[in-house]
Amino acid sequence: MTSKIAGFVLSQSPLKYLPKLNPDLSVKTISGKWGYLYLYSMDKNIAPIEPGVWSLGFPPHKSLLHHNLLLTIEHDNVLIDNDWIGGIPVYFNSEEKIISTFPEVCIGNSPRFDDEGVYLFMKYGFSAFGKTPFADVSMMRYYSSIKFSEEGLTCREKEDPALSVDLSVPAKENEIWDLLEKDIINVLDQTSGTVVSPLSGGFDSRIINALIPCHYKSRVRTYSYGISPDQRKSFESRIAKNIAERLNLKWDQIFLKDAYKYMDLWHDAFGFGTHLHGMMHIEFYQKILQEIDLADSPLLLSGISGSAFQGGHPPEKSVTSPSDLYGLALTHGINSYHWMEYRETEAEARFFEQNKPLFSNLKWYPILTMRIKMSLLHYLYKLPAVMGISSTSPYHNFDIVTKMLSLPGERRDQRKWVNDFFKKKDLYVGNRSLYGDTRNTLNRQLFSNFKFEPLNENLLKSSPIPDELVKQVNRNLNNVGSFAEKANAFFTSQRVVKELLKPLGIKNRLNTYLPSYLAFKALEETLRKHQ
Repeated sequence: MTSKIAGFVLSQSPLKYLPKLNPDLSVKTISGKWGYLYLYSMDKNIAPIEPGVWSLGFPPHKSLLHHNLLLTIEHDNVLIDNDWIGGIPVYFNSEEKIISTFPEVCIGNSPRFDDEGVYLFMKYGFSAFGKTPFADVSMMRYYSSIKFSEEGLTCREKEDPALSVDLSVPAKENEIWDLLEKDIINVLDQTSGTVVSPLSGGFDSRIINALIPCHYKSRVRTYSYGISPDQRKSFESRIAKNIAERLNLKWDQIFLKDAYKYMDLWHDAFGFGTHLHGMMHIEFYQKILQEIDLADSPLLLSGISGSAFQGGHPPEKSVTSPSDLYGLALTHGINSYHWMEYRETEAEARFFEQNKPLFSNLKWYPILTMRIKMSLLHYLYKLPAVMGISSTSPYHNFDIVTKMLSLPGERRDQRKWVNDFFKKKDLYVGNRSLYGDTRNTLNRQLFSNFKFEPLNENLLKSSPIPDELVKQVNRNLNNVGSFAEKANAFFTSQRVVKELLKPLGIKNRLNTYLPSYLAFKALEETLRKHQ
C-alpha cells in the first residue's frame, strides 16, 4: 500500500512549492492543456485508483461518502470532487487560476483583505462558510465539484446526501460497532507498517483502540501527552496509560515544551485557513517520528469528530436564524468574538438557507457543526499526512455517522450507548479527577517557553482589525510572566476560585488574549510573506 497523497496544487502556470514541514515529500507532476497538477506524498510511486483518477483518501478509494477528495484528469480539464463533510478543505483563486489544499499557495502577490472574511475569521477563529480573510481566495463547499480548464474555474454544489436519509428509524447498536470495526480492519488489512493510534482520556480514541483485533496489536503504538502543570500527573495521560494496559497495547507519553517555535511551519501548511493553534501537534508527531520508521509506511488512526456524532455535544437549542450558527460551531471561545459587534453576513445566511431542511431536525446538528468546523479540525488528518504518516478515521464514514445519529435520544444522552460498550469491555472510566490532575495549563507552559513576538501594528493597519485591539493584545501578552499576571493565572486556574471571579469580570489573561494573537498573527504572516 502506498502512502497517502497529503495535498495537491493545481495551477494554470508552473510553480515550485514544497511544504516546509517535510522537505522529503515526493512531488508527482502531471501536466495538460489545462495546466499543472502537483501531488505530494511520501511515496514517489503513488498510483491512480483508475486511469486518470487520483484519491486523497486513505486507503485510496472512489467513494465520496468517506474521507476523500477525487481529482479526475480529462483531456481538457481537471475535475475536483470533495466528500460529504468537506473533510479536505480546498482553497481556490479564480483570478490567479490556482486551486490547492495549501491556502498560502493561492494568495498571489497582492493580498487584499475581504471585510466579511476577516469578520468571520475573527468570529470563529478559522475561515468559514466558503469565505477566507482575503478577497481573491475562496473555499470549496462540502460535497461540491470544481471544473478546472483553460477557460477558468467552474464550481457546482451537489445535492446533499443527508437529504435522502431517514433518521427516524434507529439503527442497532451492535450494527454500529460491527461497522466501526470493519472500517478499521479494512485499513489495517491494506497496510503493513506501524499503526500510530493517539490515545487521550476521552472516548473517541478509546473506541478505536478497543476495536483493533488482537492479531493486529503488535503493530500498534499508542501515544499521549499531558496538559497539567506536571505533564506526568495529567489525568489525560494517566487514563490513556491505564486503557493501553487493559488493551495490551504499547504506550508512551510525549512531553511537550517548544511548540511555539513551529509557528512558521504551521503557517506554511495551514496559512489563513485557521489560527496558529496546532503547533503542539507538530512537536507531538516529530517526537513520535523519532521512534518509528517512515520507510515502514506508518498509518495513523484518528478520532476526529467522533464525540460529536456519538452524542457528546448535544445542541443547546434549535437554530432558527443565521445568528444561531456561532453556538453551533463549538469554537470553545478560541477566537475574537467577545471583542466584536455582532453583524449578520451573507455567507452565514447562505449556509443557513442551504441547510434549512436539516436545521428542522436536531439529530442532524452534529453534521452541520462539523461542516462548519472542518477547516479547523482537518489538521488532525493533514498534519500527520504531510509529516509522513498516512491518516484515516472511521468517524467520517457517512453510513456509520448516520446510524449513530439515528440512535434514540435516551441512548445518545451522555453517550450511554458508548459507556455501556466500555463497561462491557472493562474500559469504563468514571470520575476522571481520580486519575490525576485535571488542570489544563498546557498553553501557558508552551507560551512561557516562547520569546513573545508582538503583532506588527503597522503591517496590520491595512486590515479591518481595530488598531486598538491589536495594541491591547500586545500589551497584555507582553506582560505574561509579571507578578500581577502570574497571580491572575494562579487564581483563575483554581476550579472553585475561578467560578467566583467570573461574575467580577476577572478572567485568565493569557487565555483571553492568546486566541486573538494566534488569529491575527496568521494574517500578519500572510501579509509579510506576500507583500
